[in-house]
Amino acid sequence: MARQSSFLKLEGTIGDVTFYKGRNGFKARQKGGVSKNKLLNDPRFQRTRENMQEFSRAANAAKFLKDAFREIVLKSSDGSLHNRLYSVAMKVVKSDIVGNRGERTFEMGDLQILKNFQFCNQSTIENTLFKEPILLDDPNQVSITIPSLIPRKYLRTVERTTHYRFSLIRASINFLDKGYTSELVSSGELPINDQTTTDLVLSLPKPVLPNTHHFFALTLEYLQELANGTMYDLYDLTQNPAKILVVS
Repeated sequence: MARQSSFLKLEGTIGDVTFYKGRNGFKARQKGGVSKNKLLNDPRFQRTRENMQEFSRAANAAKFLKDAFREIVLKSSDGSLHNRLYSVAMKVVKSDIVGNRGERTFEMGDLQILKNFQFCNQSTIENTLFKEPILLDDPNQVSITIPSLIPRKYLRTVERTTHYRFSLIRASINFLDKGYTSELVSSGELPINDQTTTDLVLSLPKPVLPNTHHFFALTLEYLQELANGTMYDLYDLTQNPAKILVVS
């Protein structure tokens, strides 16, 4: 790869050389690689075509999951979320033991691989909440119990926060029809103080829907009470943890 050293800042293609602006200045590179026609038709690239098909399915599945969990993605994610979710989706596709290579699909794979997925690596449920949540997963609903605690003692301290909120979110996704719905139940805003809370129970049903998989995630958000009494969501994506607890 060449770097342009003259005062002429070229961009575009001349012959088989492409000029472009990179992060560290203007650069030039020669065209190369395999032609699109050869990639799509040459028998020698059969394995490449198979991989491309499965990469595409994993990418689509990751997108549906992000869209369905939009409530979480807006408040709890990090710069690595997209790549990590895509990587896990690819593992799910590869776990499909029914389809042949190149024909494997996300929905026929082992969706349990997504269980315990953390939306933010920097802030996880385990390093933020120092009480073990109690999970109840039955055929009709999912319930999560946050045991009695002293917030200032059992929640990780985050600067400028005065309140917190737990939520249980269900994303119901039909990967065949490319549709999804979501539902949320929340604890409401709770003060971070030295008072002992009672057990907090959050529950959501499992709707019976054809070709639909349900993903349940627990989230913890930090908030700040302003001088006028309103609650301000701190959109610090590295502080609010969220984790997929149940896949059904």
